[in-house]
Amino acid sequence: MSLALAHKRRVLAGGSPTSSAAPAPTAYTAAEALTSPANAQKHLKLMEAALAQDLERISAINSRESRQQLKRDELLPKYLDYVQRYRDSGLSYPNAVVVQVLVWLFDTVQFEAGLDLALFCIDQGQELPERFRRDIPTFVADEVIDWAEAEQKAGRSPEPYLSQLLPYVDGAWAAEHSPDTPLPQPWALFERIPARFHKVLGLLALDQEQWAPAIEHFQRAETLYPEIGVKTRREAAEKALRKQQAEQQGGTE
Repeated sequence: MSLALAHKRRVLAGGSPTSSAAPAPTAYTAAEALTSPANAQKHLKLMEAALAQDLERISAINSRESRQQLKRDELLPKYLDYVQRYRDSGLSYPNAVVVQVLVWLFDTVQFEAGLDLALFCIDQGQELPERFRRDIPTFVADEVIDWAEAEQKAGRSPEPYLSQLLPYVDGAWAAEHSPDTPLPQPWALFERIPARFHKVLGLLALDQEQWAPAIEHFQRAETLYPEIGVKTRREAAEKALRKQQAEQQGGTE
């Protein structure tokens, strides 16, 4: 029997033109993009293409304030839904979009959301783009302490972010001062970074005339990084503490 005749008989009988035809593929949608590793990679390519265009938009803006506004008001809302769906999916693969959102959160001083995403990225082993030349823990610690130093110089308190991050930045200090508290895995950082944290915390304590905490933080900063430059302030705090103790002792006699 010819193929044409067989085809005609199947059509007349109500059959399909070829019984071995594959079922129609399910349409790809963004809502289902993270339901399988294959679809997730397809969707990632689309997101990366959109991200490349948005990075070009940012680079074309000269004003830092305008760049920050674009990231905060338009781009972060645009990509945060994808980031959350990726986190909820349970999948794990190098994801440049998630990492870029992490960078933008710190750029726009959204530290609570930024730290939460940073811990997720660290757990997944995500890496920053090569141009950063840093790992994620170093990036996060640098961003926070750079901001904190500027805030302290401007007369504004950078707390509670410094104290919240200290267990990650200086795990040994946190373990000594909170022996009964479960602590996170500390980050491996160049000693100058935690020294900078302690310096700013010492300065904040100094401003509040909390001499003993100021001395502790300055001493820890010097131990970590002797060139941190807090000797004069530490000695001033020690002098003030001795004076305070002498006055208290005199008042009790």
